[in-house]
Amino acid sequence: MSEYRYMIWNDMKKEYQFPRICEITEKGANTCLFNAIGNDARKHRFKIVKVEKEEAKTIVKELKQKYKAERIHRELSNIDFEEILKLVQKNDGSDEDE
Repeated sequence: MSEYRYMIWNDMKKEYQFPRICEITEKGANTCLFNAIGNDARKHRFKIVKVEKEEAKTIVKELKQKYKAERIHRELSNIDFEEILKLVQKNDGSDEDE
């Protein structure tokens, strides 16, 4: 039997968001979303999606890499975002504790 996690999907951007919200119950994910963004969680763009545990791990890792690359790109905007993302992904093996 597979284990599942509940994550947040942004229907407008067509992507998962909030890597810290990866809960074992739908109610838990909903509570975390409200705690994170308040009443904006009521907007129809956000959906709580049931994801297999292993896929959820992959999604969380990719989101963390993307957000890290975005933070670096804000400071070093003259470097191409895709290049920064590749470097973050390459270096990720030593940074898994974040």
